[in-house]
Amino acid sequence: MNLLERINAVLHGERPDRVPYVPYDNLVPRGDFERELRNRGMALCLRRGGIWSEMPDVGVERKTEEDISYAIYHTPKGSVRSAWRTHVGRISDGESIEAEWLIKDVADFEPAIFMVENTVHHSDYDGFLAHVRDVGTDGIVRFEGPGPPYDATDYYFSLADWAQAQHDWPAEFGRLLAALEKRIERMMPLVVDAPAEFVSVGDLSGIYGPTQYEEYALPFYEQYVPALKAAGKIPSLHAHNSNLTAFVDLVKRTGVPVIEAFTPPPVGDLSLADARKAWGPEVVIWVNFPETIFLLGKQETYDYTAGLLKEDAVSGRLVIGMTEMGSYGITDDESERVFKEGMRAIMDAIDDHGVY
Repeated sequence: MNLLERINAVLHGERPDRVPYVPYDNLVPRGDFERELRNRGMALCLRRGGIWSEMPDVGVERKTEEDISYAIYHTPKGSVRSAWRTHVGRISDGESIEAEWLIKDVADFEPAIFMVENTVHHSDYDGFLAHVRDVGTDGIVRFEGPGPPYDATDYYFSLADWAQAQHDWPAEFGRLLAALEKRIERMMPLVVDAPAEFVSVGDLSGIYGPTQYEEYALPFYEQYVPALKAAGKIPSLHAHNSNLTAFVDLVKRTGVPVIEAFTPPPVGDLSLADARKAWGPEVVIWVNFPETIFLLGKQETYDYTAGLLKEDAVSGRLVIGMTEMGSYGITDDESERVFKEGMRAIMDAIDDHGVY
């Protein structure tokens, strides 16, 4: 099997020749090390959009002061501003760190809600297909769809302000949530029509509890997952929270057939064996390898990987990946050595224990 055939076998309920090793493409910077691993059978998962948006009645002003860049949005309901810190080292090409969020006070809700309501979505399927063509059989391209509107509300606040706003300004927060629900309704037909099979549908970060997840997030999956499946899509949930045991039954209720970014102990609290028991033999579990294991050394990493493979030795629905950091956040030579040694050990263990 080539790399894409191996991934598709897992996604379609067929048995691959071996367990795929598929990090996100940006987590293994291009160069000799990436080529070495790809020659050994590592594939790449590209996350690419096929939808672009505009706000026809919103003016955008941009400026930069030292290492802080600002975007000021001017609407008929007032202006709001966001900011981000640039020049942050090796944290992925071109990325930045948020320094200021759009909603900082109750007065900021009106322009922010106007921006949501004024958003118009368009397809860019040709751009998505260009990525599919470029990667060829060396990996898979996942179409980036929306997640629950409740999760989208945290884009507008710092985490502390997001939690506080729901208590201090419930009416305004409710209007923002309703506007986001309508925006996703306008977007989803473009996702359903997209020339993509593998589609992401939000994440589970653990920043709120199971009660809120059942009330606010689960209805999104109950509404849209059946429609996506009916359109021939394979939806994927990015469940990267470390307290997944508290959500294990709710994850099953989403009906999503691929649970990725699943992080087993010692970082997460749900073992691969327990996840398989809870979700059943047909669900694809796409593991985010807990990179703290690398710090224990090559042999420990090899043994840990072998243990994962033995935990789920017969399902044929397992992918080993890296979804959170990889080597793109490394800033020193020793960490680079440790991470490269660890990733080689993963490949060694798959060679020895991951062949069906």
